[in-house]
Amino acid sequence: MFGWLWPVGWIAGSPLGATDVPDTNELIDEGTAAERLGLLDRAESCYAQAADSDDPALQAIALTKLADVHRSRAEWDVALEHARRAQCVARSAGEKTIADDAIVAEANVLMCRGDFAGATAVFESLLATATEPRLRGVVLQNLGSILAQKGQLGAAERAFSESYGFFRQAGYRRGEAIALNNYGRVALDRQNTALAEQSLEDALAIAREVEDGDLVALATLNLAEALAQRGENKRSRDLASAAFGHFAGCGNRWRQVECLRLLGALHEREECFEDAERCYDRGLAMAREIDAQGEIATLHDALTRVRTARRDRP
Repeated sequence: MFGWLWPVGWIAGSPLGATDVPDTNELIDEGTAAERLGLLDRAESCYAQAADSDDPALQAIALTKLADVHRSRAEWDVALEHARRAQCVARSAGEKTIADDAIVAEANVLMCRGDFAGATAVFESLLATATEPRLRGVVLQNLGSILAQKGQLGAAERAFSESYGFFRQAGYRRGEAIALNNYGRVALDRQNTALAEQSLEDALAIAREVEDGDLVALATLNLAEALAQRGENKRSRDLASAAFGHFAGCGNRWRQVECLRLLGALHEREECFEDAERCYDRGLAMAREIDAQGEIATLHDALTRVRTARRDRP
């Protein structure tokens, strides 16, 4: 299973605390813009400079954002360290909203590295006390993603739908796009291709509106999967390749693995077993580099299957 936009985390434009430090605020904004374009090195540089601020609120925000950057690179331990430091700084400064965002960042790392039980415990604890619509939407979205990956699609669908309502209430357009992407992904896994395509097209339109390159690429990848289900292999392959180009450009190996898995499946469906093997083999190597256990098992099975097919072909 792939194509979920998880995790959902800190939002540009959240309150920065009582102290106004324009130069540092500009660094956060610049880093966020770079991150959405997939320019992770530039984003990291901006956040690292902002983390040197004397303002604890801004320091905590920068550390939270650094956690997100390292999570995108599958650097789990470093990401956890930044997220937990951010929580300590925010709590010391009495910044509950920022501390909550840092808690989300920590749970996101746990989720991405496959510790669903640990991530769920953190998210559910946060949901029990969260009242702000944007935060409740974020937590429900991530819980929905965990449920979906565990195969509990009905519960995931409900979480995504409730999350979408909270994002609408908060006026958080990027969150709306994320919810629509994930709702479309659920529809795909339920073989409701028409509903999936509509949700994903809507997600793609909003992602372009908010100029979020990563979200555009992921909605594109999911749309490629929807087209593949309808047998439109060529267009599906073009979209998946475009998504792969984006994720390769920003160094997001986790998403590259997902693209390679879909491209391999498309080649396998057309009995182009050599091309399928190359995609699966490359994806498996990358999955091993980032210790993505679920992907390793899936790609290993796929690679075995196409090698057997090649051997048995007359």
